[in-house]
Amino acid sequence: MNPFELLVANLNSLGFFGFLLPWMFVFVVVFAILLKTKILGENTKIMGVLSLVIAFFAVGYGGPAMASFFVNLFGMAALILAGILVIVLFVAMAGGDVSKLMSSKAALAVVAAIGIIIFVMLIGSLGVRVSDSVIGIIFIIVVMAIAIFFVTKQ
Repeated sequence: MNPFELLVANLNSLGFFGFLLPWMFVFVVVFAILLKTKILGENTKIMGVLSLVIAFFAVGYGGPAMASFFVNLFGMAALILAGILVIVLFVAMAGGDVSKLMSSKAALAVVAAIGIIIFVMLIGSLGVRVSDSVIGIIFIIVVMAIAIFFVTKQ
């Protein structure tokens, strides 16, 4: 076992991924929302205490299932972002202007399709299984939507 694998295994056994990281994530998100909305006024001490309590309740409620969800979510997101970065690098190396590329409708449609595929993959990685007939129905609906778009477009 290399040192990095040993480090990850030790962090996992200490509850780093199962407790600490989900707790920190919930704490920071709740604190940021309270700070941005100013729903409790300007007192950051009250926001901090409330965020602390909510984070402990969320981790106590979610436990290992929430930790597993976050590990899958952020692991998949890191892979997807790396793939997008590689695509952007290839476009830039080929001489394309990345900023102009995203302004076209075709590129927006491709990004939307990739987003849908990523969403389906994420749902699948969380254990949700979809039958072949449902996939067929969704495919038919997508083809119909594309046909309607092309027929009705001005």
